[in-house]
Amino acid sequence: MKDADQKYKRKNLENKNTRGVNMRKSWKWALCLGVVSLLLLGGCGKEKTEPVDLVLVTDGSEVASDAVYQSAWNGLAQYGDESGLKYEASVPAGRTTEDYENTIKEAAQKGASVIVCAGTSMSRAVYDAQRDWKDVRFLLLEAEPVSESGRSRLRGNTESLEIDASEAGYLAGYAAVQAGYTHLGYIGQKNEENGTKYGTGYALGAEAAAADLGLGENSITLDYTYRKSSSVSPSYLEKIKSWYGEGGQILFSDGASYQNVLGVAASAAGGALIANGGVEEYANAVLKVRLDYGTAVYNALKEMKQKDFEGGKIVTRGVTDQEISLEWNQDAVPSFTEDQYRALCAKFSAEDFSIPDGDALSSPDQYKLSCVSVQKVK
Repeated sequence: MKDADQKYKRKNLENKNTRGVNMRKSWKWALCLGVVSLLLLGGCGKEKTEPVDLVLVTDGSEVASDAVYQSAWNGLAQYGDESGLKYEASVPAGRTTEDYENTIKEAAQKGASVIVCAGTSMSRAVYDAQRDWKDVRFLLLEAEPVSESGRSRLRGNTESLEIDASEAGYLAGYAAVQAGYTHLGYIGQKNEENGTKYGTGYALGAEAAAADLGLGENSITLDYTYRKSSSVSPSYLEKIKSWYGEGGQILFSDGASYQNVLGVAASAAGGALIANGGVEEYANAVLKVRLDYGTAVYNALKEMKQKDFEGGKIVTRGVTDQEISLEWNQDAVPSFTEDQYRALCAKFSAEDFSIPDGDALSSPDQYKLSCVSVQKVK
């Protein structure tokens, strides 16, 4: 009987132990399921970040609304498609340096190996980013990285790419005179380097065409205005219309936002316009300068994706690279032919051809202009 009682106690103890073990196992399973549930629930609502290799970061503008960005995007997309690389365009939420820096940071965190930016508004953001993201390569169009204090520096992972504005201006001036225009106009921004480069090229191109045509001294009039900014008032439209009304024939600009006003004024006054890039089409644009940032970006990416890429430099592209070209309305300017255009482009390949730096409009005497008479207008 005693033995039976002991067996019963052992059996009862074993049952209690078994229940304890099962309870502990159940508690562990519940804990595991709870952790998994939390992880799953914690992931809800969060978008999965897709890796990307090439990123175009704008200054807040939509790609399709800006000619430079649209052209750059075409080149980036072409290279991405051919190389099998993922690419995207990122538009910052605002237009401050902080907005640009945050967008660049997001692109770098997605794994971007090359980030393309454009314009002086991006200079500060790229100046800091090239230091903070040393494994990322930066391509900055039409600007150099500049610190808050105004110090310029291109690190080894950054390249600055410029399309030669003076060559674009030269094409416009030469073609305008060859097409028969003798009263030219130019509007640019004084505080922008390209504003003076376009103007200098425009004056020298007009001078060369006049000389080639055998025109006499002061046979070409070139009126110019330098503006402090790209913003214009509604009254500026009337000012441009008056210029046409007083004998002005064809107008060229540095491509700033007031080009739209020039286009409207030219159409209203029946004058001619030389369009400088842009996505808009102007009814009276008899000539158009094309800046092919797409080809420039495509070629730059081919170099930047190489292991032996060496940055820290400014690369300038131009007519000989086929990244600046000219289009024209043959019906409007029948005297300018394809043969003349080919001969004009050939000039840029000559060893003795160069366009000097400086400002030929403000200091025409220094450039020995004889056929072109430069006049400053308010």
